[in-house]
Amino acid sequence: MSNVLRPNLTHAGIYVRDLEKMFRFYTEVMDLVESDRGRATSFPIDVVFLTADPTKHHQLVLATGREETGASTVNQLSFSVSSLDELRDRYQRLKAHGVESIRPVDHGNAWSLYFPDPEGNFVELYLDTPWYVAQPHANPLDLTLSNDEIYSRTESNCRQDKTFVPQTEWQQRIAKALQEPTQ
Repeated sequence: MSNVLRPNLTHAGIYVRDLEKMFRFYTEVMDLVESDRGRATSFPIDVVFLTADPTKHHQLVLATGREETGASTVNQLSFSVSSLDELRDRYQRLKAHGVESIRPVDHGNAWSLYFPDPEGNFVELYLDTPWYVAQPHANPLDLTLSNDEIYSRTESNCRQDKTFVPQTEWQQRIAKALQEPTQ
């Protein structure tokens, strides 16, 4: 057994233009809660700490200081959901909040919604599937189908991919790789 120490991603922080608008989006649409708020001591910025996990002080930090015309430097912020029903519900909530350009994607190993937040940062909501196929892999995801139809369609598409294995087999492969020493 190797004693390799690896970093564990725990949270992300983004600079924002309109702190309160972004706060409302992440609390009203994404259901995060405020864990703290204040003025930074090292930099002249205001920050809001948000979480969806009572064991984590924060998972997302919103910080003032983004230039009015500055483009987002965030590739994406990804949030997992617990079921296809929750993914559908979030899709409807996004539409109700006027979010445009929502893109549902079936990755084979996950079902995802991609969309911009109010300041154009790319956000993903996703649910893992029981299967693995090599990424990138993308098929349209039709959330008007029943859960059984989505599962069946995804599994069928995955089984046609030569890299298909059950998610548990892929996880065992990765666990073994993590036990090997790094160079």
